[in-house]
Parts: sequence; structure tokens; C-alpha cells
Amino acid sequence: MSATTLGADVNTDADGKDPDAPAPEQPAGGVARRVARRIGPSTTAVACYVAMMALSWLLVEVAGLSPLTLRGAVTPIAAGAVVAVIAIALAIRFASDRLAGAVAGVYAGWIGLVLINALHGTPFGHNELHNWDTLRMSALANRLTTTWGSTDAFLPGLPSEYPVLYPWLVARASELLDRPTWSLVGAMEILFISASALVAFLLWRRLTTPPVALAMAAVAPVVFMHGHKSYEILTLAVFVPWVLATFAVLSRDRGGLHWLPAGVIGGLFVCTYTGYLIFGVAGGMAIIAARLLRPNRKPYLLHLLGVLVTSVVVSSWYVVPLVWAYLTKARNVVADTYPNIVIGQEPVPLPFLEATPIGLLTLAGLFGLFWYRTREWWALPMLLLLGGIYLYWAVYMVQLVGNGHTGFLVKIPRMVTMVLATAGVLTLVRVARPLAERFRLVPPRSVGVAALAVLLVSSGLLAWDKWTPGNPKGFADAEPRVQESELHPNPALFAHMQPGPDGRPSRFVPEDLVATPMPANRIAAEVEARLGPDARPMSLSTDMRLYAYELWWGYLQRGHYSANSLMRYTERSAELEKLEAITDPARFAAASADTRFGGIDVFLLRKNPDGWYFNNRVTFDPASFRGGAFDIVDDLPSGLVLAVRNP
Repeated sequence: MSATTLGADVNTDADGKDPDAPAPEQPAGGVARRVARRIGPSTTAVACYVAMMALSWLLVEVAGLSPLTLRGAVTPIAAGAVVAVIAIALAIRFASDRLAGAVAGVYAGWIGLVLINALHGTPFGHNELHNWDTLRMSALANRLTTTWGSTDAFLPGLPSEYPVLYPWLVARASELLDRPTWSLVGAMEILFISASALVAFLLWRRLTTPPVALAMAAVAPVVFMHGHKSYEILTLAVFVPWVLATFAVLSRDRGGLHWLPAGVIGGLFVCTYTGYLIFGVAGGMAIIAARLLRPNRKPYLLHLLGVLVTSVVVSSWYVVPLVWAYLTKARNVVADTYPNIVIGQEPVPLPFLEATPIGLLTLAGLFGLFWYRTREWWALPMLLLLGGIYLYWAVYMVQLVGNGHTGFLVKIPRMVTMVLATAGVLTLVRVARPLAERFRLVPPRSVGVAALAVLLVSSGLLAWDKWTPGNPKGFADAEPRVQESELHPNPALFAHMQPGPDGRPSRFVPEDLVATPMPANRIAAEVEARLGPDARPMSLSTDMRLYAYELWWGYLQRGHYSANSLMRYTERSAELEKLEAITDPARFAAASADTRFGGIDVFLLRKNPDGWYFNNRVTFDPASFRGGAFDIVDDLPSGLVLAVRNP
């Protein structure tokens, strides 16, 4: 169906019925048959996802293969080939909406298989403890084991500025399973990324037919593929269908969301990753304004009020402490001053110029948004959403030139790609039928099956290539031997390269690839021997991995690109520079015990020719610690040196 007004209609199933709706009364035929008739594609998708995830875990555990070897690397491909053959055969013979739901669930579960296999043999997640974002997230999850509310990862008395739901879930899983948080981040990544395909299907299923929703599920996980940003992958998959179902004035039977579930999703969105809401707010306001220009505004305004109030209530445990802190405390915003090279590589987000399958899909989407803006219900709101995202990009590109604040522009291309790719799927579906009628074509069912199969297989292969450790794949036993200089680590391989807090490497990693160890267990034992087993000292550590393992406070993060603005990074850094200038041990001991932001009891630094290194701005003179105020441990591995203030 098509419409000339915003939100007036939505695609329906070919037979005009909702397969998820209760079936009409049927003659007596047994309870099982009546129950089966009431099971729609959404229920089927969830059931198949759960089953496939369980089978995936079992397969990887039973096979026990290293994902760094060729056999281990291609295990998901082999399993996927078997599943694909069965699914294609069933689709050609028994195509139905329930089968589309089953395939969506199996596909999401197969994504889970890729990730389970990729992280088999390591307790860490993608890129965990290798960059500022993952270090902050692991440290925050560790800190949240001490509270059910919002808190900063490093400093007492501050709320978390970064959305807190994901690390909060890791912390709760840690308590439930009695395992350290750093060993559960990878499992949460697997759950969030695989669920992105499932959730995309469930939400798009409300707005269009199950086969089209299946195509959306294929696209959802592969638009943005940074495994260590699994919460962003999930929220990006949810964003477009949630906006349409919430704000595009669709009736309930056409896929519109009631204000209560719409608000719950919005609140969870805020707590999981707020960025995409901020980037899309101008487009969302444009969609709302377009509806308010029409008569009968009151029901829509009441709907908006319900969504807003519900979202605020759901996210209040994170938002209220943060807003209060913003109103009552000084701030120093430095996190978005990171000069990410990707911004320069793609200064204008134009994914439709790329000669890739996703690029072609976004090109079709761009055409469809303009061509169908007065013909299809989805085109105008998606076009307004896209325009709002580009407006954000333009404003912050000017700001970047003016003051160096990027507004996290690096994330804009993935939003543009998601809007255009989903529009591309809708456009191709819309174009297919009139083209077939014009040329008097009656394509067999197998044509649609083949199109979906190509999309699912190509997306799946892209996911496998991105999330399987290392390049080339199977480098650990490939012939001819891969030289270390020819090996390209990716976030999944970094998970295997990371040794544990006891210094032991992961199960399968070659010895020459093990990353520099962080002897957290030894460091903790040294500090506890001096300050007691329950001590949570204020510390200054050059190696931020310490905070993923220990519940110590951190005076300052080594890098400022992921710093909480409430910690006042620049001012704290200035205090350290003052300490750096003091070389007299007595004066240094007194000054470090009473800085403007409190004392520092533990220093973990790295020895280098210039002194004891903290970061590129601060290197201390070893003589400053020699006056007896500190007990020094200088035989740690990795060139680390520990100074603990004597009680």
C-alpha cells in the first residue's frame, strides 16, 4: 500500500493478515494444533534464536578448536553452510512467514556462533583492555559491582557520564555467576551483537512483512562492526524502526507502538547509548513537526507526553544523578577533542558512493527516499531523519574547525548508512512489484528466496571476516607460515593476545603475540601487604588495565579522550604537573598527600630513561619517592614500578 500523508499506511502481509495476531476460532483439532496456529513469526524467531545460541555454544565447546587455526576459523562457515542448505530447501518448498521468522532467529544465532567461536579460548572481549573505551567500560563494570546505582569508574562521589546499562548488566552477571567482570565482557558482547539481528527483525516485523524484516535483520549487525562496541551495534539496529514506530503516527494495527513500550525502549536507549538519540534529535523533531502541522494534534501530543514521561522514568536512575551533577559541579569537557583520523578519511558521510553491496543498497535507499516521499509512509519520515543527521554533521564540522570539539562526528557515517540501507531494502521491495507487472513477469518463489539468501550469506561472510581473529584467517597453522610482520591483528585477536592478571596467556595464542602483561595480582598483593586487605586507595596508574581488576580509585586517567567531564581532567592534570616539578622527597610526600583534589596513596609508573613515566605530560623524578614516605617495589615485570605511601 502507499500513502500521500505521513504515517497514513504501512505494508502488510501478502494476505492482509497479521500472522502474530490470534487466529480465528477453528474446529476442534487438538490443543497442539490450535496453539501452533497462534505461533507467529516473531515467536518462532525468538525460539529459534535461543535454540541456535545453545547449539552454537555446544558446538564450539565440543569441537574445542582454536579460532586462530584454519579449522577453527572456518567452523562457523561449515555450520552455516549446513543451515543455509536446509533453510533454502525449506523456503523453496514451504515458504511462509513463520519460516522467515525461523530463519531470522537462526541467522541471529549463527552470528552468535561466529562470536562464540572467535572468543573461544580467551576470557576477554573484543579489544578489551587495549584502548581507552574498552578500558573505561571494563573499569566501570568492575566499579558497579559495589553499587546498584550510577557511579563513575574512577572517582568517588561522581555519577557515570557514559551510559551505564551495559556495564551494569556485566556487574550483575558477575555477582550472579561469581566471576570477575573482566571475564564476562566478551559474553555480553556475544549476547548484544547477536541479539541486534533478532531485535531488528522483531521491530521491523511490526512495520512490514516478515521477509522484508528478515532482510533488515541481515543488514542490522553489519553496518557497524566494532565488536567492542556491541551496545552501539544493538542500539543502532533499534534506532530506525523505533523512530518510525514511535513518531510516524502509525496506528497499532499498522505497527505503531503504544506510548508505554515506546517509552520503555527510549529509556533503555538512553541508558545504553545516548549518542544516536543526540545525533538524530533534529530529524526526530522534524518528524514531530510534520505531524503537528496537521489537524487533530491532541492524541499525538498525549502520545508524545507518554513516551517522554516513560523514557524519563526508565532512565532516571542514570539521568537524574548526572543532570544534578551537571547543575551543581564544575565540568571540563575534553572527551570529544580526540582528533580521530577517520573523520579526515571520510569528512562527508556519503556511503552511497562506495562500490560495495551496502553502498549499492544505500544508493537505492537515497533514490527511494526522494522518489517515494509523497507515495510511501516510510519515505518522508526517514528523509527527515536523514536530513537531521546531516544537519548535526554540518554544525559540528564547523565547530571542529572553530574549537577542536568533534561532537563525535566519527559516528555519523554509521547512522547515515543505517538509515539509507534500511530505506534501500524498502525501496527495492517497493520497486519490484510494479517492475514485474510492467514487463509482465511472474517470477517464481525461488527468486525471492535467492535474493534473501544472497543478502544473508554476504552479510554473514562480512561478519565472519570482521569478527574472526586475525588476518589472514587461520594464521596459526596456515602454510606457508605467516610472518608476524604480515599478520594484521583485529579486535578479536587482541582478545587472545591479552594475558590475565596473573600474567598467564590465553589458551591458544602463540607466545610471540602475547601482549605486555599487567601483573595486577602481584600489585594488589604488594599494596594489601602494606595498606590492608580491604584498602581502596586513591591511585595514579600509567597502566589503566589495573582498574579492570582492582576496585581502587584513580586520580586521573592516563588519556583524556574517554574522561568524565565532571572529573575536571585539565585541572587534575595541572596538579600532577606541579607534583612533577617537585624533586625534594619531603616536599613531594607532603604535596602528593594534599593536592587540590585530595591525596594520592599509590603510584604505578613505568620506568624509562627520563624517569618514572605516567603519561606524555608527566614523568616523575625517582628521587621524589626516596625519602621514606613511600615503600617502593621496583622488580615488577613490564618495566613497572610501584610506590605505596607508608601509613
